[in-house]
Amino acid sequence: MQRRDQWVGGAVLIVIGAALLLGRLVGDTGQFVTLGIGLVLLALFAVSRNPGTLIGGGIVTGIGAGVVVATRTEGDVAGAAVLFGLGFGFIGVWVIGRLMRLTEITFWPLIPGTILVVVGAFVLAGPEAAKQLEVLWPALIIGLGVIVLLAALRGRPSGSPGGKDSPGGGPG
Repeated sequence: MQRRDQWVGGAVLIVIGAALLLGRLVGDTGQFVTLGIGLVLLALFAVSRNPGTLIGGGIVTGIGAGVVVATRTEGDVAGAAVLFGLGFGFIGVWVIGRLMRLTEITFWPLIPGTILVVVGAFVLAGPEAAKQLEVLWPALIIGLGVIVLLAALRGRPSGSPGGKDSPGGGPG
């Protein structure tokens, strides 16, 4: 195990243990465990610039924030809170990755983040909107597939048919 990984693992274990102990001694703090772990991972990212701690920290912090909100609300709002938290956690990974110019963080966090936020919005809107999601969901997936295919066609390698290195593919 690398020294940096030991720091991350040790810090996460300390936070988990402290949160569990605090929950036993004080009471209703268990809802903050996930949020605490996520924030520790984000703090470790700030120190190490390790993309793995950013990804884990963003996702776990998002879930933790959603859990905290969900424990304070009821019904559809509670379910939507967890979905929004997780979705915005993924989107936060992308935003921070772009701001920090991390090459490991491309557009991929936007896909699950956007899907989770959209589903959360439908959950928040109620059962009638959820019925509409049954039809809209496949259409959104098809649209996403079209976008990915168009992006692949635009970024075609130069040795592929029609590329600049193929016969008749570009100025020579």
